[in-house]
Amino acid sequence: MNESNDLRLLFADYVNGEISAERLQALEAALREDTDLRREFIEYMNVDSALGDLAALSEAEVDALSLSEVASSTSPSHALRGSDAVAAGDDRLRASEPDSPQRRSRAVAFVAVVAATLLISLGIWISQSGEDDDQTVASRERPIAWLVTGIDALLKKGAKTWGDNTLPSGEYQLERGLLHLRFRGNVMVYVEAPAHFEAASDNRVVLHRGRLSASVPPEGVGFTVETPEAEVIDFGTEFSVDVEAGASEVHVFEGLVRVQPRSRKDGESREAVDLRTSDAVKIDAATEKPVDIELASDRFIRSFDEPKRRYPHSVNELSPVAYYRMPIRVRGLYCEPSEFSGEVLTGDGSRPPHAPGAVGASLRVQAESTGRGGRVDTPPPLRSGRFTLVAFVYLETRAANGTVTTNIRGDEGNFALSLDDNGLMQATIRSRDGGLLSVSSDDLLPLRMWHHLVITADGEQLRIYVNGELVASSASSLLANSDSAPLFFGTDAERLRLWNGRIDELALFDRALSDAEIAGLHQSALKEMAGVK
Repeated sequence: MNESNDLRLLFADYVNGEISAERLQALEAALREDTDLRREFIEYMNVDSALGDLAALSEAEVDALSLSEVASSTSPSHALRGSDAVAAGDDRLRASEPDSPQRRSRAVAFVAVVAATLLISLGIWISQSGEDDDQTVASRERPIAWLVTGIDALLKKGAKTWGDNTLPSGEYQLERGLLHLRFRGNVMVYVEAPAHFEAASDNRVVLHRGRLSASVPPEGVGFTVETPEAEVIDFGTEFSVDVEAGASEVHVFEGLVRVQPRSRKDGESREAVDLRTSDAVKIDAATEKPVDIELASDRFIRSFDEPKRRYPHSVNELSPVAYYRMPIRVRGLYCEPSEFSGEVLTGDGSRPPHAPGAVGASLRVQAESTGRGGRVDTPPPLRSGRFTLVAFVYLETRAANGTVTTNIRGDEGNFALSLDDNGLMQATIRSRDGGLLSVSSDDLLPLRMWHHLVITADGEQLRIYVNGELVASSASSLLANSDSAPLFFGTDAERLRLWNGRIDELALFDRALSDAEIAGLHQSALKEMAGVK
């Protein structure tokens, strides 16, 4: 059903006084712009008015209605439509005596003609609105949001899975994955499972539970997110909202929003607060008062695109054999070059296997998510005997032997980066004589922050660098060749030694990077971790 037909269905709501403020605004805007729609609206109003006159006639007057007069009135030579019929009818009525039988007969006949016109028009509207009989009634409602992208998304409306690419008003449950929605004014909204939200109108969302982020251009100013604790009104910005366990958080990444707390239980209203770039507040249902908190820049997914920043360019300048940026994709674990791509492994959990990364998105493993790592069955060959691995890592908790990446399985494979039994970072390689050599750092990685890791093996030394500093080294020989051993991220081959956190921007080199090259990557990494674009 097209937009014009959608708007026609609002005519009756308007007449009956049942139209919402948002739909009234949409109808008024369309009437100003669409001449044909305006003409049809005037005709509808005239018909409604005439039917009101018909309803006011007495039973005897209705019984006196002559079918022959109606037939004569509706002949081609006498037929009139819409406002023309009303005007002509008024002229004829004025030409007759006020109380004469002739006037009453003509009035009744005229109203009957109008009633017939209305029935025909309603038949046309019903026919048009029923063109797609295979769609549900809900899918024929006027859309107020459009699906741009769904990433492994399971969206439900009531008890039914919602598979349409438009969302009419109503409540929805996002049970799995991610949604990218577009609202009026080109407002982009990103929703992360699990979430319970209501698409209230084309510029308002009610978030009952879960996380969402909104990017609002100037034409979308006024977009509102309502939570159990507050109303968040945008003034052209980028912000995120988190609703969990009786509390709402609002984080502003750019621009300005106004947060209006709910009125107190005693009816007293709370004063609104304005949040600007880098501001964040939390409103607890118990205290009902906004409290300043730290901006959570690494919690919310605010885009599905990998940004073009300096760090990826710095990596590519060094010619890696494989570069896994961990982008958010519908399927797969994407690699540059693509022939070394793999799959994302999933399991039980609530959060998606994607999360904000050091640069763009990252692969999330455990941490309450469905993510259980990644697997590459067509890995890049490593044959030079020398090797470098570069990655960003983020730890939620320290799980002994948690794996960042490895291709070692039994007698196959030649490298691994993981935690050791004590939770220290450990690099392992297989030498050409078949033996395994490991070296561990001296200090634990701080939790819940990004770290830039590099391990190198040059045939003489195996080294670990953490945030640009050499933290461990050990004598080593050349790496064994590896051509086809599957490559794992966030897990080992048995899926037992799971990382608990995130992994991002992982690159493999078939050579050992120099200290100068590692220092250059670290400088780019510092800028990324500091948010410098």
